[in-house]
Amino acid sequence: MQDLRIILIILGAVAIAALLIHGLWTSQKGRQAPMRDKPLGKVAAGNGEGDDFDRDGVGKVRVVSSRKPAPAQPRDEEDDWQPAPGFSALADDDDDEPRLGLTPEAPVRPKAAPARPVPVANAAAPAPEPEEDEEDEQALRERRYHRGDIDPLFDHPAPRAAAPAAQARAEPKTKVAPVAPPEPQPAADPVPEPVPEPRPEPVLRQVPRTWQDVYVINLMARPNQQLQGPALMRALTANGFHFGDMDIFHRHQTPAGQGEVVFSLINMVKPGTFNPEAMSGFASPGVSIFMQLPRPGMAKNQFNLMVQTAENLAEELDALLFDAERSPLSPDYLAHCREQLRDYDSQVQ
Repeated sequence: MQDLRIILIILGAVAIAALLIHGLWTSQKGRQAPMRDKPLGKVAAGNGEGDDFDRDGVGKVRVVSSRKPAPAQPRDEEDDWQPAPGFSALADDDDDEPRLGLTPEAPVRPKAAPARPVPVANAAAPAPEPEEDEEDEQALRERRYHRGDIDPLFDHPAPRAAAPAAQARAEPKTKVAPVAPPEPQPAADPVPEPVPEPRPEPVLRQVPRTWQDVYVINLMARPNQQLQGPALMRALTANGFHFGDMDIFHRHQTPAGQGEVVFSLINMVKPGTFNPEAMSGFASPGVSIFMQLPRPGMAKNQFNLMVQTAENLAEELDALLFDAERSPLSPDYLAHCREQLRDYDSQVQ
């Protein structure tokens, strides 16, 4: 009984070792056999129909044209259907090796859009087209496959780095047209400044000389009476007279005695002077108020002031007013004097 157990253990170990050896041999054989030696001919015929791959799984060489592709025509939904690759049933006698029902396809790369021609000033050498590189790579890969160096199911080409855009397409060089200098514009003629026209001087109205050099108004006491010195002194001071040159009294432009002399007052008795210190014993039949031309200002206005002052003195001293001819002072005489002085002002001013 013990011997039988030992025999069974030995047989089991031998069987296990045989299975391990057979598995290792099969695995090694599957890795070393080239793709062309594998039985791929039993793949379903429906999967290979309509494809452009040959028996070894290599497709036809495609020539990509650089011409602009024609616009795609709309197709029906039925034409868009393409048979999807699938797995087919394997033969019963090939259980020792797994077989794939996929047909090898060439790696699909997106087509680069054709670049539009860019006009350049200087013709540059044409850059190599990426499609020609793809054709060379495809032909090299096909030759390596026939030699058994690569496996189309497991060996995929490494993705190529996209060529820099600067090498694929030459940068356009635009020629800068020379800029013509601006034409010098003629300088505008300076506009002369308007010269103010001289104002014509007013033409004086030619008036015959009718005025007198001196205008006089006499202030006389009533008959059988005389003007007393103290009363006369008070009246003169009240009306703005001041004792001054030639020992007579003067009326200036202001009552305070400032400005030019407008008119003056003298004694009718020769020599016509006054003594302010002896006015207490002074007595005279009358005095004369006179205005001598020319005088600053309007002569007519100064004459009116003289007439008004004479009327004030006559009222204060109870005296009478007479003209230069010692006739009673009348409105006609005053109007005649004012008209003469108006003509004088029109010529002088």
